[in-house]
Amino acid sequence: MARRTRQGTLILETIRKAKRPLTPAEIHSTAMREISNLGLATTYRHVKALADDSVVVGVDYPGQPTRYEWVDGQDKTHFTCRSCDKLFALDLPQTDELPEFDLPPGFVATGGEFIVYGLCPDCSGQNK
Repeated sequence: MARRTRQGTLILETIRKAKRPLTPAEIHSTAMREISNLGLATTYRHVKALADDSVVVGVDYPGQPTRYEWVDGQDKTHFTCRSCDKLFALDLPQTDELPEFDLPPGFVATGGEFIVYGLCPDCSGQNK
């Protein structure tokens, strides 16, 4: 477990308060508004420790950097903006059932991800 420091507490709160999963660089940029001399390596160390302690979880999608979000025990559907590349967690119902499809022999599906692509409110001009 990471020791409690001002930087660590700020990084944790930055992730917890975020409205969407953030990359370590986005976490660092946001946290630097309060601690201007916060090092990027410090941010990465704290994010790794938080992930190792299962306080935050990494969200990985092909072609995207890992983003981190607060662990709240809820499965999420994510939306990726094709314009700004931001990732958002959507409040949509989840199901444990996989869609029907034929896998090649020997493959066993144990889970799946559903990704929605499009334009976020800022990029679509419909931010209200």
